[in-house]
Amino acid sequence: MKTKWINKVFPVTETTPLVVSATIPVRDNNSRERNEEWSSDVNESILDDVLDTLKLGIPIAISYLSWVGKKTTDSAILGHVSREALAAASLSDLWTMTTQVLLSGRVLRVLVGGAIGSGNPKLGGIYLQVSYAVLSAVSIFVFAAWNMTESVWLWFGSDPEICRMAGYYARVLSFAIPAMIGFTQLAQYFFAQKIMHPLIHSSGMGLIANLVLGLVFVLGWPFPKFDGFGFEACPIVTTCVTYFQLAFLIIIYIYFGELHLTCWPGWRFNEITWSRIKTFSDLYFPQALSSTSDLWRVAVIGGVAAKMGDMEVAVYNTAYRIAWFTMMFVFAMAGASSTNMCLRLGRGDSKSARQAGYVGVSLATAILITESVLLLTKGRWFGLVFSNDKEFLLLFDEALVPFTSTLFFMNLCVALEQIPYSMGRTREVFWLGFFASWGGQVPAVLLLTRYWRNDLVGLYSGMALGYFMLTILYAHIVCKSDWEKYVEMTQKRSEARISMEESQRISMDDDVERITC
Repeated sequence: MKTKWINKVFPVTETTPLVVSATIPVRDNNSRERNEEWSSDVNESILDDVLDTLKLGIPIAISYLSWVGKKTTDSAILGHVSREALAAASLSDLWTMTTQVLLSGRVLRVLVGGAIGSGNPKLGGIYLQVSYAVLSAVSIFVFAAWNMTESVWLWFGSDPEICRMAGYYARVLSFAIPAMIGFTQLAQYFFAQKIMHPLIHSSGMGLIANLVLGLVFVLGWPFPKFDGFGFEACPIVTTCVTYFQLAFLIIIYIYFGELHLTCWPGWRFNEITWSRIKTFSDLYFPQALSSTSDLWRVAVIGGVAAKMGDMEVAVYNTAYRIAWFTMMFVFAMAGASSTNMCLRLGRGDSKSARQAGYVGVSLATAILITESVLLLTKGRWFGLVFSNDKEFLLLFDEALVPFTSTLFFMNLCVALEQIPYSMGRTREVFWLGFFASWGGQVPAVLLLTRYWRNDLVGLYSGMALGYFMLTILYAHIVCKSDWEKYVEMTQKRSEARISMEESQRISMDDDVERITC
């Protein structure tokens, strides 16, 4: 009864919230019903996979757009406060991002999806609790790092007043870390089950709340005799909105919607074992370190661009935004296919899992080809979105070909890496990315800008070479993958309690019973 009004206000977008085939390890009175509920995507055609990936990918893209909207809203509001406020927030973000990546790993969906596919769905809920335990420990270091923001920038010689403001901004945001962890892991928990509407609704509500509260408490709009609380209120608003998003997700979709029950065993602290912590950590930390390596690589290359001049930096930052915007849609498609791969690897269907992965990469490639053609033929339009300065547009046009190559191969890498990630090969992805970044891309950028062209053409040519190298490495491990091997590894992580042969025997027995009845 309590879910009726929820469904009216926040309609469910999935007709089948969990679409996965799984064999049930324990034969009880309800096993047949659960097996029928979880087996609606067996023998998927390529067209089915394309449609399913689009259905899952679009909500992911919307949630990312909401996140970008929140960051843009903060910047726009602070820009109306003062130049110093915007500079302080930028310094704060620049430092906090270096450690925030340690909390941004996306391996929970791999473990939850594999557990569901293997017929052990309650293990997904246990791994949600394991993720909270591990990330709570990591968050202590992140919290301490964020509270050192002022000291770090003073050490680098930045303006003391700006450093003080940046330190305050980061210090307040550090109290949002528990809510950040709670929300992101819970979103992955639902995402792995193909339950997408909580992510869309909570992200949208967060964007609206951040905008409205920011306008009111920071700028005082629309009240004529109230000027707002200025810069000091902005991180407080952001922190409160982060907790609001988590509360919204818990109250609407867990307490009232009860969407968590399928994979939730209840709070089982005794199930947070060292073995499961090790399994989670073995997947999580290589991915987190990979993101950290990528962040520092981008910072180094940005430093090379900064030495070229202010206008080159402006073009570099603008081009990076275009590439990042494209990445949201590419990752949405690849992430959706990754969910299908995890579920199918868990159920032992290597052929279908491979098909899901290739469909995701194909859709991402189609997006990249379309945008690359638009950039090469209508590049001036993209530049005019950000500036009408003639020098800016000239530099943008000059670097368009190597930048487009960079954008294409960078995002193709993002799509390809989701396949080994879904297999649980996060350590291999880390080392390949580390090698291509620091042994390929960064040296290429430094050499080309020093000995060939010290401009954006040389810089983007070096970046494109590095991403092309990584594309080849990823494509190699994908093509050479033994999918049956990773089926076995997924089922081992998922603690499947019976063999595939036994699962098939149980299924055949059920069919015989059904015919007999």
